[in-house]
Amino acid sequence: MGSKKQTMKKLFLLATLWITNSFQAQVTTVVSAFTQNLTKNDLPFQGDRKMFATGINDTRTENVLVVSKNKSGAANDELFIEKFTKTPDGYTKSFSTVFTHPVNKSLAFVNNRMMYSDADKDGNAEMLLVVDENEAGPESPLQKVWGVLVYKNVVYKLWVTAEDNFTETKYDADFETLPEKIKKDFLAFWEKLDKAN
Repeated sequence: MGSKKQTMKKLFLLATLWITNSFQAQVTTVVSAFTQNLTKNDLPFQGDRKMFATGINDTRTENVLVVSKNKSGAANDELFIEKFTKTPDGYTKSFSTVFTHPVNKSLAFVNNRMMYSDADKDGNAEMLLVVDENEAGPESPLQKVWGVLVYKNVVYKLWVTAEDNFTETKYDADFETLPEKIKKDFLAFWEKLDKAN
């Protein structure tokens, strides 16, 4: 009888560990219910027009990612990427970055080329987002493709250009300070992207 109890205890412990590990593996959940009708009254994002928004929850935080732009027809183009994190008092902006271009409608957020992960297993989601930069408006040739890597709410940028047929990746000065695991995982995803199309 005692042996049966011990076996049951072991099975229960193994099941508990499996469930716990399963939840930890599912670190990033993308949720869109709240974001479809999101306005500046809900969250104070910087742009005049919301282009994209989605909920991104990890094991530690609930977040909303918002991409917005300045007015259509403005003299220049501005694209804002911001993350808002839920706190007991509402949502607080946890990171923000902006892209600018002298010609309106030259910057485009590419929402089908994103990666969310917890590569370092700290319970916080890292992400790689992609922005296309055209030469002079949406009908002009693609000039540059930006990668926006967000790690611990700090933005690191990488890019390729038409000059070398979108094959040679360049990085900002801080990129080398990222942990090797983060660089390896996200660069593997970046390298697989068809950036020229």
